[in-house]
Amino acid sequence: MMEWKQRFSGQVPEQDAAAWLPRLTAPDGHERQAAIETLARMRPPEALPGLIARVNDWVPQVRSAARSAIEQFFVDDAFPAWLDALPALVDVLRGQRADHSSLLDGIAAFMLAPQRINGIAGVREHLPPLVRRWLDTSEWRIASESRRSALLAERLLGGDVVAARWALARVEDLSGATARSALWLKAVDSPSGTVRAHALRRLCDTTPDAGIACAQRLALDPRGSVRDVALARLRRPEQTEEIRQLAEAQLRAPHRAPHGGAPALLFLAAVDSACATVHSERLLALTGSARPPARLRALALQQLIASCTGEAQQRWLKQAVGDASAQVQRVAVKAVARGVLPPSPAELWPLVLEHRQARSLKTGLSLLRFWGTWTQLEELLKLVRLPLPDGGAKYVARALVQWELGTRRGVSAPAEPLASQLRGEWRASAPLLMPGLRRQLQFALEVAGLLPKA
Repeated sequence: MMEWKQRFSGQVPEQDAAAWLPRLTAPDGHERQAAIETLARMRPPEALPGLIARVNDWVPQVRSAARSAIEQFFVDDAFPAWLDALPALVDVLRGQRADHSSLLDGIAAFMLAPQRINGIAGVREHLPPLVRRWLDTSEWRIASESRRSALLAERLLGGDVVAARWALARVEDLSGATARSALWLKAVDSPSGTVRAHALRRLCDTTPDAGIACAQRLALDPRGSVRDVALARLRRPEQTEEIRQLAEAQLRAPHRAPHGGAPALLFLAAVDSACATVHSERLLALTGSARPPARLRALALQQLIASCTGEAQQRWLKQAVGDASAQVQRVAVKAVARGVLPPSPAELWPLVLEHRQARSLKTGLSLLRFWGTWTQLEELLKLVRLPLPDGGAKYVARALVQWELGTRRGVSAPAEPLASQLRGEWRASAPLLMPGLRRQLQFALEVAGLLPKA
């Protein structure tokens, strides 16, 4: 209980740390500075995050007092408090109002001392990314060569992608070629595909024998960038024969294969397109519980559409359009964008409307855009009158808006009898459109000369 003089004067007993903590954020700079200086003498662990925050105070005297106060916590019994306060360093690392490099160097020297550095490992993964980067960079600067190698290995094999890329950039700074090769050999097992690809490339450059062995192991990697590096190094047929046999075995039982057999099919497509085509046809013939997952169906259809021509190509394209999976349907859209002839509207709508899914209708509308301007309008007006899946009317309206925007470059009305057919479709569908969209389309058709001007 404070005495009456302290209550009316605003003074707080120095031993009451909890009463001083709120004053760290007081509006008055003198009060903040007094709180900092008092807490520096008392050194309560819970004050450290607030003191770190005041390092960015807008008053220079408060910033200076905060820096001096923080230095009072560079003692062994304050180390647990530092572990809790490390997240507060984010704003200091951003350096908003002053140069904090000398303070940060002091904190790093204290935290990364040999007798304390192991204590950080337990909290590191819970720290903000910026603080983790700072700790890594600080430790790198003061570490011995052997510790640097161990540090890079930890980051390369960890789940933090940014830390792994930071480590990648520093492997070449190690002085020993043996140490670098050992790190590349470890890094090919990293969870990050980017790290695996870079490590495999450097391993093949520096240690070809070990690189070829790793390339054979990573030729069926789920990441395309890793497979590309591996295949670029496996130039002779005898280097890929064993992998090819493994890939074919996986495709005979894709449900038990790693990643559903997708890397196996992609590998075969790269080394033997004819073999990949045969396996793709067999996979797409499977039904029931043996039917491949959507990703493998998409890859199989991608292979077949690319390797076939004519009627066979159109058959596989229609199968992709009619698949219930949006991932498979995108294969058809990409193929048509590359120049494959799209299905005719008469073939398209039964395929995309069969599953009563709005996203399938969206795929059909994407394919319709590869037809002529007036064919698009005719089909869109017909769709307005059809029973569409939930949410489908929204996609049709958007397609009509896009069609109108495309006509602003200038179009002329089609010749007969298509012009009469379009006018008939317009009379039947216009009453079903939203008033704003109807006026927008009517104006575009009048400008084009299809409808008489009102």
